[in-house]
Amino acid sequence: MKTDAIEAVFERYCAGFPREDMVVLKIEHTRRVAANARQIMEGEGFPERLRGPGMAAAWWHDVGRFPQFTKYHTFSDRVSVNHALMSCAEVLRLGWLDGCEPWERNAVLRAIECHNLRDLPSGLSADESPLAQVVRDADKLDILTVLDRAIATDYLPSHPEVYWGLPFRAPPSAKVVAAIERGESVDYADITSFADFVFIQLAWCNGGFAFGESRRLALARGEVRIRREYLKTLVAGEDAVIDRCCDIAEAALREGGRHGA
Repeated sequence: MKTDAIEAVFERYCAGFPREDMVVLKIEHTRRVAANARQIMEGEGFPERLRGPGMAAAWWHDVGRFPQFTKYHTFSDRVSVNHALMSCAEVLRLGWLDGCEPWERNAVLRAIECHNLRDLPSGLSADESPLAQVVRDADKLDILTVLDRAIATDYLPSHPEVYWGLPFRAPPSAKVVAAIERGESVDYADITSFADFVFIQLAWCNGGFAFGESRRLALARGEVRIRREYLKTLVAGEDAVIDRCCDIAEAALREGGRHGA
């Protein structure tokens, strides 16, 4: 699977959708996810046979977002459809994996299918598991980048659709904070405010990255520092909680694994 051909397929597909702001956002997101995936696989020394399928999964992981937004005018899966499954359906419908070896086809589809799950399912094959982890890490890294840019441009207050219209300056959920402090992944059902979206990203830093290269990139980009500073301007009276969760996240990035308070 040649990376330039994979990218060209994605770009041709996107050209069929109107260049609305939210569509452009997803196009740019995908390009950065692909760059992250390439860097992770290079940094981790992935075998050459897995790099093509890994890049295909990274480039195509969100193609379902485009018909999702066209039909439902939202990126919220809980009020529309599972965009990962829609992405798989689009890849199959358009025949992008026709002619691939069965193991390649399965690995790409499983990586796409699993990229938005809270946890990876058991039973993935030796090819499927690392590719699913690459796409999940690459996707998380860019969601961190998207928030960094939104903070820098003050984009968020006027775009509540990005965070499901939840209260913007409300404090984080006690359940979300407790999960981070215990070193656990966060249940999206516990989200009650925009701050929770930011805290969930701290949870990703606390053991949510599969690869050392992903943690290194998050550290080099200052992701915890950016969230520490921003959260203190976003919600009042929560500095101690913010510092505690950020300290846990930063220690996990530096040392690997999950940390708890």
